[in-house]
Amino acid sequence: MGVVTVPESNKQSVAAKRAFRPSSSIRHTPQWPVSDVTSDLTIEVGSATFSLHKVTKFNKLRRKKRNCFTQTRSLLQFPLVSRSGRIRKLVLESKDTNLNLAAVPGGSESFELAAKFCYGVGVQYNSSNIAALRCVAHYLEMTEDLSEKNLEARTEAYLKDSIFNDISNSITVLHSCERLLPVAEEINLVGRLVNAIAVNACKEQLASGLLKLDQSFSCGVPETAKPCDWWGRSLPILKLDFFQRVLSAMKSKGLNHDIISDILMSYARKSLQIIREPNLVKSDSDLQRKQRIVLEAVVGLLPTQANKSSIPISFLSSLLKTAIGSGTSVSCRSDLERRISHLLDQAILEDILIPANIGAMYDTDSVQRIFSMFLNLDECDYRDDDDDEEDAVDESEMAMYDFEGAESPKQSSIFKVSKLMDSYLAEVALDSSLPPSKFIALAELLPDHARVVCDGLYRAVDIFLKV
Repeated sequence: MGVVTVPESNKQSVAAKRAFRPSSSIRHTPQWPVSDVTSDLTIEVGSATFSLHKVTKFNKLRRKKRNCFTQTRSLLQFPLVSRSGRIRKLVLESKDTNLNLAAVPGGSESFELAAKFCYGVGVQYNSSNIAALRCVAHYLEMTEDLSEKNLEARTEAYLKDSIFNDISNSITVLHSCERLLPVAEEINLVGRLVNAIAVNACKEQLASGLLKLDQSFSCGVPETAKPCDWWGRSLPILKLDFFQRVLSAMKSKGLNHDIISDILMSYARKSLQIIREPNLVKSDSDLQRKQRIVLEAVVGLLPTQANKSSIPISFLSSLLKTAIGSGTSVSCRSDLERRISHLLDQAILEDILIPANIGAMYDTDSVQRIFSMFLNLDECDYRDDDDDEEDAVDESEMAMYDFEGAESPKQSSIFKVSKLMDSYLAEVALDSSLPPSKFIALAELLPDHARVVCDGLYRAVDIFLKV
């Protein structure tokens, strides 16, 4: 009994006509309608059951002499078996007509699309299903060794032509990979998508820079929109581990720190529920733990050049308040305090009113550390902005510029910070539970030359003594 040989180009169409009749009921009841061929293979995927075919007998008329015909019986191997190495092995190894494929990536929906492909039913590839189709093709071993233009090759071609060269599509597909692990990692789909996003982001940065340069020459008004404006808002849909990998790849490929900062702020605002609803998070210990992990990850991804960062101090302050309230690691809180100290001359009172977890109303210890770090900043921190313009002046000139002139950058910053300290002292002085020792430590923290007048300090002391 021989096997009918069907030309490769006609295999799908012959099998589809004989075995598969598409129906609107397929999606709700995953049974495969057949015409004249009885199902001889049942495949279970999760809670769905598919009635399919492995081989079937059919009659074939063979012309002999003149108008006489003889009837022979042959075997046709259906495309599901001919295109899937895994199903072929299972069929050959077991006489059972029931197969259970519980580990199909993407579940029954992905398997249904793969089966449709095998039966010659058109499958539309898009950014929402391509990852699942690529993973199920790997799982079912639908390679070119079994059949030309098999599902694995088709999905790879679509990824290269329509996904990897488009940053928004890459983000969408990477997001869909979150439910396709570990297969998506095994075939390096996740890694390739992460790399594609980082590479395309850098290309967008370059294109945006060239556009601004062109506009500055043509009309003198550079474009203010940042290159991440149209896709950066999509990244927060990613889970934390994928988001970390994307940001790390962007950093390694040299993406501008300002763009990375914008992406991080967008991710934090959307992912940190504790910033929006602190009381709700505090009542749920498991949610609080998850939020703490996200917060520490966001802080760890912040650009290292804190004194040149475009991250506003108000955002850093909100992260620090959240970090203290949620009990993050000491290193996380210290990192935020250091970053705030670099921008302290830009702060307002609200930025440093950090609630305490226990005892006093405000966490004065954290604020004291921030002010101390500001005062102890190395002199080179104030020269960084001038590095590309001219050599540093000699030490005697710098000393005069820093401390003798009220218009010098450093002295001007200290004056601003001293006013901020006096406002802070007046506010915390209202807290009757604040120990005198902590109030005195804050009042004595700034050097004598920091204040031109001491009216603000005297007012704060007066309030503290009256409370």
